[in-house]
Amino acid sequence: MVKVYRIFKIFHVYVLRELSYIFSLALFLLTFTLVLGRIRKLTDLIINKGVEIQDIFLLLLYSSPPSLTFTLPMAFLLSAIVVLGRLSSENEILTLKTSGINLKNIFVPVFFFGLAITVLGLINTFFFLPKSGDLFRDTLMNIVRKGITIEDREGVFNDSIPGIVIYIEKVQIEQGYLSGILVSDEREQNVKQVVTAKKGLINFDASNMNLTFILNDGVLHRWEKDRDTYRNLSFKDYNFTISLATLLPKAKPVRKRPYEMGINELKQLIDKEQNESKRYELLLEMYKKLSLPLSSLFFVLLTVPLGIRRRSEGKFTGITYSLFIFILYYLLMALTDYMGATLKFSPLFTAFLPNIVVGSIGVYLTKGLNHEEYESFYKRIKLLYALCHEKIR
Repeated sequence: MVKVYRIFKIFHVYVLRELSYIFSLALFLLTFTLVLGRIRKLTDLIINKGVEIQDIFLLLLYSSPPSLTFTLPMAFLLSAIVVLGRLSSENEILTLKTSGINLKNIFVPVFFFGLAITVLGLINTFFFLPKSGDLFRDTLMNIVRKGITIEDREGVFNDSIPGIVIYIEKVQIEQGYLSGILVSDEREQNVKQVVTAKKGLINFDASNMNLTFILNDGVLHRWEKDRDTYRNLSFKDYNFTISLATLLPKAKPVRKRPYEMGINELKQLIDKEQNESKRYELLLEMYKKLSLPLSSLFFVLLTVPLGIRRRSEGKFTGITYSLFIFILYYLLMALTDYMGATLKFSPLFTAFLPNIVVGSIGVYLTKGLNHEEYESFYKRIKLLYALCHEKIR
């Protein structure tokens, strides 16, 4: 009895170790791929604006929680099928059978690993996800602020602000002012103006994103295209302020999308929503915040019978196999969403219906887990197709 217990312990530790290796690699690759797709619009900012490595890392990190909602169960499914498939292809599952060991014991390490992934997914949903959007926007704002630091750029045409070009001939650090200042302002489509000054200061208020020019001894050139009017004004002192909050790319993505929100944020939005259709969609999105992390537990029932029945495929086929299953899961999710909205199902039932279907299929496949001679799931589908084809003929 002690010997059997020791064998189980060694086997369980071995399976958990293999699962953790494949899961970590799959999670990194899947999350990184989704995150890169989300921040593809920042390519110009990253390449051309001199963004530091730590800022890029923070952007990737804060973009991860929305993606982790999907990639955690996906990586678990992939790792379980690949590991169990390899055990089957190397005849380790057959060895367990011939030793008289019940193959349902394989559920133990896979279940505990799936439980750990579920807890991690719930932590991500309740704690990381609500804060990630704000942190992402704050980091992006800091990048923008760094990109418009112009006081120390001497003899360079600075066009980092949309519609505005700034040139400073000389920076007088000790005297505390700038000399040879030129500002070209083309923010308005039909108005173009150029301001030149012998000296002055440029102050940036980071709290409200205001850029203030304090200029001395200069000339303002203004051309109004609609009126075809040109004006020339000399000045001794001229102050004007540009609000960057309305010009920079950061000003656009202010509103969070539902999948970026935490459960509490969605509850507040649902309470304010008057449209029944939109309210249903928000309720469904809120319940999915729970059903998606919990899907790992339902995948346990499916991955064990499917994984150990893959005898001859390699790791690459296992990856393709698991991705195909996950695509079917999301197609099922889309189908149940449509059915729920059409047939007026409860949002809670609709959100968990894909998990219920996956769990039911898993329970069905588990019945013949210890049989040496059995038909594969693929063969059963093929046989069913052949019977239907014969009936049609």
